[in-house]
Amino acid sequence: MRKSRLVPVAFAALLCALLPAVPAAAAAPADSTPPATTCQAPSGWQRAPFTVRFAASDAESGVAATWAALDDGPALEVGGAAGAAIDIPAPADHAFDGVHTLSYYSSDVAGNSEAAHTIAVKVDTTGPATAVKAAVGYVSRAVTLRYRVADELSPKASAVTLVVTDGAGQAVSSLSLGSRRTGTWYGARWTPPAAGVFRYSVAAQDLAGNGEAAAGSATIDVERLATVTIGSSYLGRAITVTQFGAGSRRLLIVGGVHGNESGTAVAGQFTAYLLAHPAALPSGARIDVIACANPDGYARHLRGNARNVDLNRNLPTANWRRKLSALNEPGGSDLTGGAAPGSEPETKALLAYLRGGFSVVVSLHSRAGILDCAGPGALALGRRLSVLCGLPLSKLWYDPYITGSLGRYVPERYHVPIVTVELASARLGSGMRAALLAAAE
Repeated sequence: MRKSRLVPVAFAALLCALLPAVPAAAAAPADSTPPATTCQAPSGWQRAPFTVRFAASDAESGVAATWAALDDGPALEVGGAAGAAIDIPAPADHAFDGVHTLSYYSSDVAGNSEAAHTIAVKVDTTGPATAVKAAVGYVSRAVTLRYRVADELSPKASAVTLVVTDGAGQAVSSLSLGSRRTGTWYGARWTPPAAGVFRYSVAAQDLAGNGEAAAGSATIDVERLATVTIGSSYLGRAITVTQFGAGSRRLLIVGGVHGNESGTAVAGQFTAYLLAHPAALPSGARIDVIACANPDGYARHLRGNARNVDLNRNLPTANWRRKLSALNEPGGSDLTGGAAPGSEPETKALLAYLRGGFSVVVSLHSRAGILDCAGPGALALGRRLSVLCGLPLSKLWYDPYITGSLGRYVPERYHVPIVTVELASARLGSGMRAALLAAAE
């Protein structure tokens, strides 16, 4: 009898049923994550070529390439997994100066690309340009030196230094001015040690470290300030004059003939202005200022001097009178024209100084608010000054009764114009300042 051939088949089936099931092979997951890229670039402005380096990572399929583009240029492959970099040029012809946009990204082996990153790279190979303005000043008095640093790209300049040299080109002062905004005029104070012509220039660096491409220089014309004592009052107070400039056209300004008026205050303010702004002096002019011609009256706030003499009635004119008219307002019965023409020490000092020769005289009084002009050319001069200061040309109502005045003496003796300014204010406004300067032109 033959054996059944089904037994092995049945056994195989039974064996398969008893063995554990073998799982099917798992499918590999897909890479859908792009790489991440960082970069290392120098900050701020650069004046030499430099390199921007990139580092990309991808934990799944790995980095395939890194791409970079400058401004609107095409994206170029700059490296792969081993590292990437791009060189930024800084040509000497300044063709690449400016702010540029650098964009970059990486792709992985699976074909994923990250969104582009952008940074700004700054190239500046052009140095700043410095400019200065000519100045004038006085020995031992601070003068303002005006300067500016210009740079198309840097908003600031660092290490700004101002150097003053003498006539032989030797440095006499060096001022470290620190950092300054570009495109703005600044002032630096410098005190001249002596008279003469000095020159100054400004050196600066921009934020990229470039030194100035063009350095301006200008002169400082330094004069010796003359304050001269020309006499004394009856009580021994000094009468001084401050002299500005050395031009051929000479203007004398006399303040404080009457001690209770505003002439001294305005003359003092005008003197202070010329000291602070010596460049305001008109070219070819000299201005002499007697701030207070009556120091005793000014100290007592009285019209006359210490001997009750109205100094503006004491000048040796053809109409001088010792006894003043009762209509000589605002004079009073206690004031006289002096014992004789030019009898007072204050008047003697003024008369002696007038002999030096002046082109124009301006006498400061108050409070009528007018300009009283006398002498050849005075009317035309007065009209110019009136436009500037706003005071009208007129005469005081008691003018026919005034005797021995400076306003009569100057044209009578020297045949030059005099403008008597009856101030309306004790403050030197810009209009009056302009008028006083114009009188010297």
